[in-house]
Amino acid sequence: MMRLTFEGFLGSYVKYLSGENTLALPRLVRLLSTEPRLVEPLVLWAVATGHGDRLARLLEDDRALASEVALVERLASEDRLETALASGDPVLRPEYAKAWRSYAARRDAGARDARLKLDARARVLALKAEKGVSQYRMAKDLGLNPGNLNAFLVQGDPRKLGLDNAYALVRYLEAA
Repeated sequence: MMRLTFEGFLGSYVKYLSGENTLALPRLVRLLSTEPRLVEPLVLWAVATGHGDRLARLLEDDRALASEVALVERLASEDRLETALASGDPVLRPEYAKAWRSYAARRDAGARDARLKLDARARVLALKAEKGVSQYRMAKDLGLNPGNLNAFLVQGDPRKLGLDNAYALVRYLEAA
């Protein structure tokens, strides 16, 4: 699976916030007055994709926002943008850092879920030993693939069970 990039995330985030399936700058600029949450992701996306100058020209009537675009472009040209976003640098409004945190949460979701599944696995193994329930019984009662359950429990492969099934195992054993 391809790793999520900040630019790719921003493109989908801008489309989502705009409520339209477009990245056409003139159309998105017209939406800024009715959708204020779109401002920071749009500025970030425009700068990340090399459209910052064009966005600034389209915003010539809004000098404050055009100067924000210039600031974000300057940070990007100095390779300081991602650091500023991640650290919540006060030079940028907090809404910019919020867009970065949304990206980081989506980017890191797989690793976070794998950790949670492995934590659930440890709990399942302890409860399984305590309650004496067989893997076969767990698989049958919960409708799980026995091979995937075995790979998850014996080999510790978090890819073999979804997070919801890992937690279902814990609940099943706690109730047993």
